[in-house]
Parts: sequence; C-alpha cells; structure tokens
Amino acid sequence: MDPKCSTGALDLNEPAIEVDRVIEDVSLFNDLQIEVTGSIQRTLSNPDVTKSSEHSKHVSGSNTGASVDTNPETGETLSTDDSGGDEDKGEVQSTPCSQTEVETPFKGKIYDSWEDAKMQYNRYAKKIGFSIKCSTSKVSKIDDQRDKQLFVCNKSGKNEDINKLEAPPVRQRNRSITKKTECKARLRIKRRGTKWYVTYFIEEHNHSLVKKFSLKMYLRSHKGIPKEEKDFVQLLHKVNLSAGRVMRIMGEVYGGLANVPYDSKDVSNFMAKIDEEHTHKDMSLLLAHFARIKKEDPDFYFNIHTDHADKVDRIFWVDGPAIAAYKNYSDCLSFDSTYMTNMYNMPFAPFIGINRYCQTIQLGCGFLKNENIESFVWLFQEFLEAMGGLQPDNFITDQDAAMRSAVLVSFPNWCHRNCRWHIMQNAQAVLGNFLSKHEELRTELNEIIDYNMSVEEFETRWAQMITKHNVVDNPHIYDLYHIRATFVPAYFKERFFPFLQTTARSEGFNAVLKTYMDPHNNLHHFFLQYMKLQEKIDVAEDAVEFKDEDKTLRAWGDFPVEEQALQVYTRPIYLRFRAELRKVTSYNVQHVGHGTYDVSPIKKYVYGYGSRSYKVEANLEAENYNCECCKFSRDGLLCCHIFRVMMQLGNIDRIPEKYILKRWRIPEEIIVEEKLELPKVPVDRKMSNKERQQLRYGTMCNDFTKVAKIASTSDKGKALADKYMQALEKELLDMKASESAKRKKTKNATTAQDAEGANDGGLDSFPQFAHVEDPVYVPKQGRPAEKRKQSGLHLKSSKVVKCSICGSNQHTAAMCKDKITPSPEPKEFDFFREMV
Repeated sequence: MDPKCSTGALDLNEPAIEVDRVIEDVSLFNDLQIEVTGSIQRTLSNPDVTKSSEHSKHVSGSNTGASVDTNPETGETLSTDDSGGDEDKGEVQSTPCSQTEVETPFKGKIYDSWEDAKMQYNRYAKKIGFSIKCSTSKVSKIDDQRDKQLFVCNKSGKNEDINKLEAPPVRQRNRSITKKTECKARLRIKRRGTKWYVTYFIEEHNHSLVKKFSLKMYLRSHKGIPKEEKDFVQLLHKVNLSAGRVMRIMGEVYGGLANVPYDSKDVSNFMAKIDEEHTHKDMSLLLAHFARIKKEDPDFYFNIHTDHADKVDRIFWVDGPAIAAYKNYSDCLSFDSTYMTNMYNMPFAPFIGINRYCQTIQLGCGFLKNENIESFVWLFQEFLEAMGGLQPDNFITDQDAAMRSAVLVSFPNWCHRNCRWHIMQNAQAVLGNFLSKHEELRTELNEIIDYNMSVEEFETRWAQMITKHNVVDNPHIYDLYHIRATFVPAYFKERFFPFLQTTARSEGFNAVLKTYMDPHNNLHHFFLQYMKLQEKIDVAEDAVEFKDEDKTLRAWGDFPVEEQALQVYTRPIYLRFRAELRKVTSYNVQHVGHGTYDVSPIKKYVYGYGSRSYKVEANLEAENYNCECCKFSRDGLLCCHIFRVMMQLGNIDRIPEKYILKRWRIPEEIIVEEKLELPKVPVDRKMSNKERQQLRYGTMCNDFTKVAKIASTSDKGKALADKYMQALEKELLDMKASESAKRKKTKNATTAQDAEGANDGGLDSFPQFAHVEDPVYVPKQGRPAEKRKQSGLHLKSSKVVKCSICGSNQHTAAMCKDKITPSPEPKEFDFFREMV
C-alpha cells in the first residue's frame, strides 16, 4: 500500500494542528509539478471536456472567479434553496479517481457525494502539501439534507491576539496553535440532484507548502488511522501492547515509521477511546462475562460485596479447573496483594499454589478496596466456600498486621508463615548502617538464621551472639528476635513449604500480571487479560507434561536410584533431585553408633547447607531415614545427607516408596485423559473471518510496500505500477460490489455478537447484583513506584557514614566530641523566639 494514497481520518470541525517546521525539497516539488502538469494535459486531451473560458483559466494557472452565488471577497456560501435543478449539459462528468492518480479540482468537476469530494480534495492537498478542513455548510429546506459544503485550507482565517485575551480563571493546557495566514485557497461544492458539482475553486496559497513527504503525515487532515488498521490496532490493544510497540509493528508493515500516516499519540488516543466506551459499564460487562463463563464452566464461583453506597469494594472469583487442582495442591499456598493493576486502585490478591511441575498456578483471586481485617476475613471465607471448606495446610504471606489477624481469626488451624524477604528488607533499613561497622556480627547473624536446625539451637546461639557482641540493648535486633517465630526456618522445619521461604511465587505472578495489565484499565479488561495469563499458565504446564511423555534426560551417574527418579518424578523435580544427588560428593560420613551417622562437608562450604555437619538416623531393615536438616518435611525430597548414608550402607538401589510424594510424580494416564476433557474450545479451532482479514491486511501491506520501493526507482516503473494497480482496483471493486449483500449480512451478525454483553445483560443474569455500581475511580498521581526489587534474604552492610568533623566511621557528626561549640546567638534572637 502506497502511503501517499492513504487518506487518513479527517476531523471536520476541529482546527488543524500546527506545522512546526517546513523543510524545502526542491527535487520532490519538481516531480510533483511534472505529475500535475501531466494530469492537466491528459484532461485537456479528453474530447469530452468542454473548453469553457473558466476552465481554461484554471489550466493556465490563474484563479477561478467566484460563481454567481458566492461572495468573491470572502468565499462564503450564499443562501439558496434550489437543490434539485437539472445538471448543466456543458459540465464535465468526472470518474472516480484511482488510488494512484490525483487530479487537480476545477470548476464543473462532478463527484458522487460530498464525502467523495472531501476525500479527493484531501488527496490533492496531501500531494501539494497542505491540510484542509470543513468550513461552512448549508442544509436544504426541501429534503433536510446537506446542500452545500465549503472546504478551506487549514491556514484560513486569522489568529487572535493572545495578549488581548483575558486570562482564563482556571489554568489551561499550553496547546500549540496553528499559524493562520488568512489563506484563500478553498473548494466549494453544491448538490444538484444526486451529484455534487464544484462551483468555486481557488488554488493559490499565501504560505509555504509542505514539500517533504515525511512531514506531510503531520498535517491534520492527513493524520488518522484507517478503518482497517483500527481493527488491527484494537487487536494489539487487547494483548496490552503499548502505543510505542504498536507503532514499531506498523512501521514494519509500512516499510518504515516515516510512511505511517499517524504517530504514537494518535494510537494512544484511539486506545483511550476504546477504553472510554466501557466507562460506567464496568460491572455490567464483568457480570455478563461471568454469566457466559458460568454456562461453560458450572463450577465457576464468584461473589461481590458492596459498600453503603452500593459501590463494589470486594470481588472474588475462581474457575472450575482451579477448584479441581486445589484438591491436589492444598498443602501450601502463597498469598500477597499488589497495586497498580486497575483504575480503581483496588489491590489485587491472588491465591498462588505450586503444581507437580514446580510451576506457579493460581487458585483464586480477589480485589479489595480496603486492606483491613474485615476485608481479608471476607476474602478468606469466600475462598473456603468455593473450595468446599477444605483448608490449606500451610500458608505464607507478607508482614501485614491486618492480614495476619484475619488468618488467625478465620483459620486457626493453619500454619501461617511470614515472608522472610519482607522482614529482612525492613530490618535492613534500620540495621544496615550499624552492621556496616560490625561485619562479624552481620555474618554470624545471617548464619544463625539460615543454618540452625532446631529451635533450641537457635535460641542458644542467639543468646551467645548478643552477649558476645554486646548488642543486648539494641532495640532493632530485639525487634527481629521478637518476631523470630514468624520467619526463621528452624520454626518451620517440619512444615511443607516446597522450595520457598518467601512470597516470591506471588511476587513473580504479580510481576508477570502487570505486563498484561494497564493501571488505567477497568476490572472487566483486567479479567480478560487475567484469562489470557491463565491460558499461558495452562500452555506452559502442557509443554512440560509433553516433555515428560516424549523426551528423556541423561542420567548424571550410574546410580540405580537416579534411574528410578527419572521414571517417577516430573522433569523439574528430577532436576532438583539430581542436584541433591551430586552433593553427595561434597560430604564424608562417619558412623557414631546406634544407627546414627555424622555427615560432614569435605570443603568449608556446601551451597544450601553451609559449613556445618548433620546427623542422620538410618534403619536399614525398616527403610527409615531421618536427617536433622528436615528437607523431606520441607520440600518432599530426600536430602544429600541421606543419600550419602545410603551410599555408605550400599543401599542406593532405589528410593523407598514412602519417600516419593504423589504430588511430585508424573501423572498417571487416567489423569491426563481427564485433563484433555477440560477445554471447552475445539482443539481444531480455526481463525475467524475477521482474524484472517486482519492477517491478510498486514501481510499485503508489507508486500505492496516492497513493490512500491521497486516501482519508485523510476518514472517508467511508477507508470507500470499505476497501470496494473488501476486494473487491480477496478477488478476488486467489482468483486466487492458483487459480494456486498453477503458482507453486509456478516457484518450485522458480527456487530450483534460484539454488542452482546455491552448492555445490562450481566445484571439480568444475576438479580442479586442488580443494584451494584462500579467502584470509585481513583486517579493516579505522582511518580510510579520503583519496579526494581532489591534481592537477598540476608542483612547487608550499608554505605559507611563517616563523621564530617573528624573523619571517623565509629560515630556521626552529632556525636563527635571534637565538634565546634557554636557561638552564642545575638540577643535579638531572644526577642524573636518570644514572638514565635
């Protein structure tokens, strides 16, 4: 598609934008003159053209005089009522202009409609290098239809003197203003019967024209997204692509950003217009979507809570597959809330689990307007209601007081653990500077938190540490000790928290979710994007499942136990098992009596286990193994210390069945068959007509751009391309006319389908929610929060703060003994203090 032929969108009422800069290009202007001259010569050679004197004046380049019903000074349309007169026999009958041929208007030229006249005059304006806008028009009193229309140059008229304008009472945007030069270039058309005739045309401009092609796209009447591309941009908007990314895609389609007849601001405004259509209908659309999903998935569960003003303040939903998966993965859940996902500033709170492939899965989610105890209690109760009252065994959240209180009130039998990352980051803010001066204390503190295997050992070593470093009275270290039972691993060694000590699963899910969402979108748009993310999770799980069935891995060693693990464990779990098996080479084992073995590291440090030794109890006859690291209780896998003892005893042939958890096993065939029945969409689904049309449009634009690059190298190539494009256009128009009835029927069906759910059907489907209203919109203010998260679960040394007086790093300037005694203040300050 030649970008020069794109008409764009024309705003008939708004003033044109300012052209900040006009760059002269003499060579391109000469080419345009040649084309215009050739077009005029072809017109003159037409025997059907009546050589009137006014037409001859136009061809010679002079202005056409005003017609009898036009003011020659102002060019304004005068009042007239006759709109149905006979057509003049001496006037020229024009044919529809080709996409590749632009004709100069002249008096007597005939158009099929005023929209056709506007389109062709706009094409001419783009070729010459100016922008047009609609000026005065007149409606006939006979048939109440548009009778006359005047198109003028966007620089017509005169700018108001800014210095003489009154200051507005409210601060307004500093918008740019088009420089108007009182240009008289214009085109007036009049309706006679079913045709529109040019009755007045002025060609000359009193200002410089835009001759550089890449600058013409910024002229207002030539800017705009064509209808076909609007559908494509809307499709890209559904996957949450930004305006900048959309422009890069369209630049590839057009063969360069300079050829795209619009910019990223136009795309951004169009996307905002799409979202604005759903304003004040958010909950209606969301409930309508819930109703459609409820028909396909009878197990789909949701609930909505409103405040005293019937505004939605709490939402919870979970689909049927998630409810079914929860029965297998209810042993550990992660829960956290995140902001910046919707226009109402309602925190999003997903329930996150871990599947057999060690992947993150969602098991329900909610929105809360207020993060208080009452809201969390409501959300937890709705979660249990959806899951049939089945409570999770272990639960990890961030360090939120309201959340913890709600857990204790609603689920007293849960094992609740706080996120270690959040706690250590809060401690880092107050202890970082202090620990930078006590490096030995920092190292010992982190080691005590990490590698103590029992509560008694932790308490003993902590007491020794604070006495040794004389930090008994440090309030921040005491605060950390006071909440030790909520995050220290020694207190959770017997609880199942597979491969996590933090809410990293929730944080990671939220981070990925925000790539799908825009903080300015509503809840219905959020739900659509959320379903896309859920589909991505399902596809990722299917991909790992296929690898388990179709492919295999090389064993690390020749141990029979590894061959067994390769057959029973899923691929991600087997890789973790193999990492443990490799660590057996890092330990020595010594029998200390009564079935007890001491496993000590060969080198100073082993990743994940530190530098300490571990006690392993083994009963070969009963196949019972117990290590004080409690990895099997935490992660569901045997540790390297047990494998080292099994190797020492020569019993490394197989893993006892009781140490192979069902949740980590490869799923049985019957489970796979049940899973294949879950999708409601046919597996052999094909693209719709609209999707195929958008795909063809993008491909053909790219192909035509390649042809245009070749044809534009010479005049002969352009003429050849014009010849075949005209024939192609004629044939395509004939084909389109023959299929117009069918296309109209399809369009009506598509329009009815798109309109489904846009009404209040959602409220009708659920009468109990007929009174609900959209949540309160919260505008975003201030700088966005920092997205980059600090890493690490340990306390670190902050930058050393030195005394600005003596240079010591042991104290600050406020505590320095060598600080200069301030001079006494003048007596005048005493009077000032009394006044204050």
